[in-house]
Amino acid sequence: MNTEVLFENKNNKLVITLNKDVAYEELKEKLQKILDSSDTLFKNVKAPITVTGKRLLDGEETEIEEMIKAKTDLEVKIERPKQMGLATINNIFTKDTTVTPTKVIKGMLRSGRRVDFEGSIVVLGDVNSGAEIVAEGNVIVLGKLRGFAHAGAKGNRSAFIAANEINPTQLRIADIIMKASIEKVDEGLGYECAKMDMGEIKVSK
Repeated sequence: MNTEVLFENKNNKLVITLNKDVAYEELKEKLQKILDSSDTLFKNVKAPITVTGKRLLDGEETEIEEMIKAKTDLEVKIERPKQMGLATINNIFTKDTTVTPTKVIKGMLRSGRRVDFEGSIVVLGDVNSGAEIVAEGNVIVLGKLRGFAHAGAKGNRSAFIAANEINPTQLRIADIIMKASIEKVDEGLGYECAKMDMGEIKVSK
């Protein structure tokens, strides 16, 4: 059974579920293979086609939509987290990120693996290039961070990312993406920590 991308026809409404624990590039490749494998996937399907299951990042929604629209003229609807009211947004931005539910991952995160959690994530090992971590709280890596890391995924700019060494493929805090090259400030921490400072992500070590 395919566990990466699931096609379900519910009363002639097609729902495409993307496994939230699988890396985006792997999902995209699997989806493309399914789309190319049959000319009857969208036969008798009513609009809209719904894509759900995984929180997609910048540009990924557009890419998935364009892949599907290349095969059909039907409307494509990407499901997103429910829109938050002002009170909820204020609460997220002021939340103390030192106290959150925590998920602990024992061992290295290899390429192709994704971890998505509503609290903070601690990895007891390296995070390789091609691996992804998405946390609503903080991200702490007791090893080298070479993959993708996103802390404060629902908008909390107080979240931070810490690791023995930070050299990611991409790093994000809330809605801010770290610049491709950044000078690390030596503060004698004994580890490296990325956090927001004056609207930018800065790394101290």
